[in-house]
Amino acid sequence: MSAQPKRDLLAELSLSSARWTRIWGVPELERRSSIEWSRRMTRSLGVCYPRRGTVRVAAYLQKAERPFVEEVLCHEMAHLAARELYGDRIRPHGREWKRLMQAVGYAPRTRLVVPAGLQPMPRRRKRRSFVLYFHRCQVCQLIRVTRGPIAPSGCRACGHGVLTLIRRL
Repeated sequence: MSAQPKRDLLAELSLSSARWTRIWGVPELERRSSIEWSRRMTRSLGVCYPRRGTVRVAAYLQKAERPFVEEVLCHEMAHLAARELYGDRIRPHGREWKRLMQAVGYAPRTRLVVPAGLQPMPRRRKRRSFVLYFHRCQVCQLIRVTRGPIAPSGCRACGHGVLTLIRRL
């Protein structure tokens, strides 16, 4: 039994993005920009960095239907095109961006409902350490409380003493 090749949806959508950029009057924009998956995105579907020419799409959308991902990608590519056509002083979802979305057949919306079963994997958060460290100045007896041990350093209060660890709680 042979393994199926991994689906690269962004590569499949390169023809669509080439068509959009031609319609928008910025041919070859898709070649000058980079489109990548982001595993870190859990709250938004896509993000555009116009100055870098980069579009990031949430990695969990690889399992989504093509039309859904296509709309997300078009939304972000329209930001790149709007900046190139009108400069960087326009509003992100202003009338220029809306015209670009309508020109390729999409409603200019800023929110999409994620299909059922496509929710992102919850990110595991590090547990915060509640250990406290107490450091005392040997000259003025000031006690400084920190969340982690610090190297012996000069006391900021008196300027003469050295803070040393006295207790961990």
